[in-house]
Amino acid sequence: MSTKRNYDIYVAVFKGIPMDFCKFRHTGLWFYPDEGTEECYVHVVGLTGEFEFETRLGWDPANTVSFAKKVKVGTTKRSLTTSELVALSQSIPVENRNPEFNCQQWVQRALLALFKNGYITEEEYNNGVNGMIDATMEAEDETLP
Repeated sequence: MSTKRNYDIYVAVFKGIPMDFCKFRHTGLWFYPDEGTEECYVHVVGLTGEFEFETRLGWDPANTVSFAKKVKVGTTKRSLTTSELVALSQSIPVENRNPEFNCQQWVQRALLALFKNGYITEEEYNNGVNGMIDATMEAEDETLP
């Protein structure tokens, strides 16, 4: 049985490929445990209409070439196991029938679920969503008219 622990929560933001535009920036949730276990990264990956949930244990998003920014959300207010964290994340709907759906929307909904389940505060939820939006707006190839 896994040990319950608290996690620092971050939104990991990656540069867009092939061009670093806001809409191409990829996002996911990065959970860093307070002690003794590997970090956990969750996200939806794929093309529009074909997104799939993915979990990566022991993976550090900052060690990738496309990593752009780590946005601090907060720390879980209640302890939980990695399995519980993954199950909660996996319960967030992947809306492949919606052509507007993307990974950024999924992260927003996952943060909302963490808030509604008492793991983060409303302020942390808002800071996470706003920080993610700010980080996506920092896309290097985006030009303003």
